[in-house]
Parts: sequence; C-alpha cells; structure tokens
Amino acid sequence: MRQEPRVQEFHKLTYLDGMRGVAAFCVFLHHFGLAFYNAYYSYNLWAIHLPNALEVHYGHSLLSVITNGNFCVCIFFVLSGFVLSQKYFNTHTLEDLVSGAQRRFLRLYIPVAFTITLSFVLMYTHLFYNIPAGVVARSEWWFSPYIGYPECIGPYKDCMLYKTMFGGDSTFDTTLWTIAPELFGSLCVFAFLALTHNTRNRVVALLLMLVYCYLTSSVYVAGFALGISLNYTMRNRHKQNKYMVMLGAPLLLLFALFLGGYPTSDNRTGTVFEHMGHSLYDYTGWFHTIGGYLLILAFTLSLRMQRMISARVFRFLGYISFSLYLLHPLVLSSIGSYALLKMYKGIGYNHAVLVVFFICIAVTLPASWLMAKYIDTPGTKFARYVYERIFKAKPQLQVADRDVNSKDNAAN
Repeated sequence: MRQEPRVQEFHKLTYLDGMRGVAAFCVFLHHFGLAFYNAYYSYNLWAIHLPNALEVHYGHSLLSVITNGNFCVCIFFVLSGFVLSQKYFNTHTLEDLVSGAQRRFLRLYIPVAFTITLSFVLMYTHLFYNIPAGVVARSEWWFSPYIGYPECIGPYKDCMLYKTMFGGDSTFDTTLWTIAPELFGSLCVFAFLALTHNTRNRVVALLLMLVYCYLTSSVYVAGFALGISLNYTMRNRHKQNKYMVMLGAPLLLLFALFLGGYPTSDNRTGTVFEHMGHSLYDYTGWFHTIGGYLLILAFTLSLRMQRMISARVFRFLGYISFSLYLLHPLVLSSIGSYALLKMYKGIGYNHAVLVVFFICIAVTLPASWLMAKYIDTPGTKFARYVYERIFKAKPQLQVADRDVNSKDNAAN
C-alpha cells in the first residue's frame, strides 16, 4: 500500500508577526511625517519647519525608507501571500483554501467597519481638527482634505456597504485604500492554489501569473504571487549553504531597503535615483514590490535575522499591527491635531510636534491593543464560526452513509 505523505504540523512563524508589526509602525511614522513635516515627502521648501531644511535632506536620503508608506504596504501584500498559502503547503488540502477564501471577507470587514464607524462618529461630532492643523503644518494638500466631509451620512452608508471593501474608498481613513487590493489579492492566492491543486509544474504556473501581472501592471497582485513563492524557499532552506546564507541574506536585505527607498511620489530630484539609468525608469513602479519580496526572502533565509525580529516588542507590534494600521490616522486627525493647535503658539511648532508625537504614541498603542483584543481577534473567531456553522460542507463520509442507508431501505 502506498504511504500517504506525512502532513507537517502548521506552525505560525513569529518573525513574520514581527515584520508586520514593524511595517505597521513605519506606516504610522509615514503619516505622522506627512501631517506635520510634509516637506520630507513633497520637497516643498515652503513647508519646511526644521532648521537647514533637515526634513528635505532626510527625504532625499535612503534613510527615508523608514517612512516609505508604499514600500511598507507592499511588504504587507507579500506577507499576506506568504502567510495565507502556508497552511495549504503544510496540509495540501482543498478544505484549507475553501475555508480561507470564505472567511477572508468577514475577517477584513469587521475591523474595517469598526474603523469607519469610529471615524464617522468623530467626524459627525466635529472632533477632527486636521483641517486647521493642516494649515499650521503647511500640509493642506494631504492633511486638510482628509476626513473633511460636511455631510457624512451618505458616504458612511456607501463605505460600509461596498465602496471601501471593493473600491478602496478612503474617505473615512486614509489607510483604507489598501483593503480592496488586499481582499482581491487574497482571493487570488486561494484561487491560484485551488486551480493548481495536485498538478505538476505549479512553479511554471506561478511564473506565468507573474508575467500576467507584469503585462497588466498589476503590481500589488504580483506581491501576493511572490509571497506564494516564498513557501518554496522556506521548505528548501535546509538545503542552502549556511555560509552563502550568512553572506547573501544581509546583501538581499540591503538591496531590498535600497529599492524600498525609492520615493513614492516618483520625484527623484535630489535622490540617488536621480542618476539612475533612464532605461530603468519604466520599472520604478515595481521597486517597492520587489524590495518587499527581497526583504522577506532575506528573513526567510536567515535564522539569526528571524530571532532579531521575533523580540517581544516586535511581536507585540505584530499582534496589534492591523489595528495600529487602521487607527493611527484617526488619532493624528483628532487628538494629535488638537494638541498641536493648543501648543504650537506657546512652545513653538517643533517642540509642539515632539509632544504630539509622544501623545499619539501613548494613545495609539493602547487603543490598538484594545481593538486587537476586543474587535480584531473576536472578528477572526466570528468569521471562523460563520464558516463552520453556515458554509462548511458536511463530511463526505456522512453523505456516503446516507446513500447506503437509502439503498438498504429501498431493498427492504
């Protein structure tokens, strides 16, 4: 009798949580900079607040990768492709794909709906102060239009029903534009694995999917496909030469950070990318996705790097990452903006922003923990409950037993 291959037990990789947490915190830093030190992103000399135009020099440097929000989003997409396909690669059962696909919408929708509702309440009660704060910060083009709706009931209904989940409407939270590509990319992961289930040359099919993404400029979907491919790297890690890994992983990390430092605004003036060959300009839209893939690949190869990013503080950030990602724009637009308006005349703009930074951290982290504990985690469990009780098919054995019993009754 042919032995069935042993099914590996599915383990959650804690270093991926750490990476997700760090990326979410960097998105917070990105939006904080956009709100209060906008010149780092726009290079607009009129918006400078720091002496010697330090924010512009920072934006020109490769250190700005720390606050490159689009790069962090691409990391999220690659991580999603990796994590969502991990369990299937351990069990090789279609049930995992069906379960994941049917739970995905509800798993995302519950925290998103909570965030939209909270934003609506803050907006309706006039507790957002981002419009006057944007004038003071000289970041009107980004900060002031955000959540400035005078009549918000209609948009609230539309965003709750379909506009955010399927159209990426970010009226109530600037981060919500990523939810539509996240949902679509996740379903692409499950569909691809289901269509290639028990087939040969899945790697060839994955390459064809990446070619399709390139031809159609589906950069974010390509991130999910690259995430799937990381499963092959992880399962063949023991075959890698340890000395090559020790040398190669840091080099991959450095190159990933270099690509991730490409300005999201596509304004290369004053940066190292200004001197890049013109033939590469057509591919700059792929820099962040490829950089995100190479960054996660570096951590997948290096156990030492995995241990570093698995520290308790990073795992905590990973636990609250989705809540932190969703909540921080609301904190910046309400408490953060209010604090700036109250303090900047008395202690000066830069000192006020420093205090605002610590206030926002002190509010956002506990609020994100509460949301993760009482909204996000229960929402994930509820999505599984709905699947188990409503959508999950009954075991095939029971169906077979009923057929046998029916035949026996007919014979009698």
